[in-house]
Amino acid sequence: MERHRRTWISAFLALALFAGLAALPQALHSGGKPPWAAAAQNASPVALADAPAPPPALTLSAVAMPVKPDDAPASPPGHLPEAFDPATNTRIDQAGLVALEDGRLRTLLHHSNRIIAPTVVPFPGARPTLVLPARPAPYTLADLQAAGAVVAVSQPGAMLLVDSVLVEASAKLSLGGNDISTLLMNTSPTGYTSLVTWGGTLTLAGDSADAPLTITGWDQAAGQPAQNHGYGRPYIRAVGGRLDLRNARVSSLGFWSGRTGGVAWTGINRQPSTGGATSSTFTGNTYGAFVSRADRVAFKDDLFQSNELDGLRLHRAAAGVTVTNSASARNGGNGFNVSRGATSDVLRGDLAIHNAANGFLVNGQPLVGGASPSGNRAAASVGTLVDGSDAVANLRSGILVEGGDGTVVRNSVVSSALTGIAVRTGASNTTLTGDEVLSGGRVALSIGPSVTGTTVAGSTFIGARIGILVRNSPGVRLMSNRVAQMSLFAISVRGSSPGVVGNDNVLSGRGFSAIDVRAGASAPTLVSTDTKGWQRRSDLSWAGYLRYHPLLATWLVILALCTVCVIAARCRRRPQLPYRHIAAWQSKEAMPTQATHPAPSFAGAAMAAAAVALTP
Repeated sequence: MERHRRTWISAFLALALFAGLAALPQALHSGGKPPWAAAAQNASPVALADAPAPPPALTLSAVAMPVKPDDAPASPPGHLPEAFDPATNTRIDQAGLVALEDGRLRTLLHHSNRIIAPTVVPFPGARPTLVLPARPAPYTLADLQAAGAVVAVSQPGAMLLVDSVLVEASAKLSLGGNDISTLLMNTSPTGYTSLVTWGGTLTLAGDSADAPLTITGWDQAAGQPAQNHGYGRPYIRAVGGRLDLRNARVSSLGFWSGRTGGVAWTGINRQPSTGGATSSTFTGNTYGAFVSRADRVAFKDDLFQSNELDGLRLHRAAAGVTVTNSASARNGGNGFNVSRGATSDVLRGDLAIHNAANGFLVNGQPLVGGASPSGNRAAASVGTLVDGSDAVANLRSGILVEGGDGTVVRNSVVSSALTGIAVRTGASNTTLTGDEVLSGGRVALSIGPSVTGTTVAGSTFIGARIGILVRNSPGVRLMSNRVAQMSLFAISVRGSSPGVVGNDNVLSGRGFSAIDVRAGASAPTLVSTDTKGWQRRSDLSWAGYLRYHPLLATWLVILALCTVCVIAARCRRRPQLPYRHIAAWQSKEAMPTQATHPAPSFAGAAMAAAAVALTP
């Protein structure tokens, strides 16, 4: 009897132990956040906001403040005529023009080991080039004057650059200060000038923001800033060297490609370019500034305005670039473009306003979809940070993230008439925290398609048709966000989007549903969601019905056009002379009286002939 009692006690204790172990996870998490929320907080690369708070105000220096930001953006370059090469008596396109420029630089570099003193080297089909070899002391304006590369003009403190300049490795050229306040870089149909350092150092600096160094592409024959007519424009470039601009005003430079697009930092053969720009402006160039294969180039208090393409473009292998308290306004492309292959770049406290494309474009997609020419797979860009920046009145998205891994957008303010923030095309582990989107367009935040692991925390989305739209994107985490004044849905999940979870979100507005699920999507797991401020509406006005049913609106437009055409055809008066090429038409009353008998008809003539034939 005692043995049976001990057996029952042991079985009961074992059952209690298993029950306790099974209930342990629920007991541990019952009083706190859900496990997926804690995992999101721990896995996030940055601290996530617990509740929406106003982002810090953006402050810009007087130099970086945009000029007339409400004016129209610059027009992108259209079709340019082919250039003429006098050396070969042939015409070349823009790509060929850049290839010729690359060939000129490489040829000069190949023969530069025989140059031991500043020498002007002629080159077929281009302007002569002043080659500055290495020496301990830096070159100055006086050296350029002695070689005849610059000449004085009537304007006080201004010089005209008539020959291109190549600064060799270990050489230094410094322009600016009391000697020169304006540098005009000459261009004409027969050639253009350039300032290039290949492994050396080029410094262009004014005394202060009130006494800057002005650098302008100049058409001497027309007496005006250089225009892009298809035969090239002056440009400034660092090739594996250092380029520094301070208190500079750069305008009317560049053509076609990035490396000849205006002011460019480019590296070669594992030798990155360095330097940067401070308190400088880039206006009316092809690209405002272009960075590729560069290391830790720094931009601070700069303005990129009215350039034909992007204001600032960070291209492949641009690593560790920082852009601080700068503005990009009224450009023909994107304001700030972090394109494929750029990694670990930081944009902090910047303003993108009224650009023809996106305010901020972070394109972290791989350079190629499969294997690279070397056989290795090209990896996506990682670690781009957009912090405390504003995107206002850009004609496309305020901030667009395409591809890339670990992109962070935080404490930024976006105001857009279309899409506020968009994350799409293979982006992974993107974090949006503490942002404020004021959108009067279709979607405040669009996630997808093909996006994984997106975290949105402590952000505010106000005034759009849809607050947060998730399309074919798994693993979206929504925590402590405020979605207000939506007219259709606060959160809409569509397609294959499993794992959409969230907590402590506040949804308000007046529309069909606060949380919408369609196109075969799984219902999101949202706990502690406040929808008290949501007003549900089930009917639509005729205008709203057409707005949400574009196919019906299309057919109504077609029907209206057909009706207008029919009415116009019936109301059209017949012409008085429809057959002018045959004879003028007259009514019966207007016909003249015939003096003779009318001719008999053919039938009457035939009957008369038959009667005559039958007469004996």
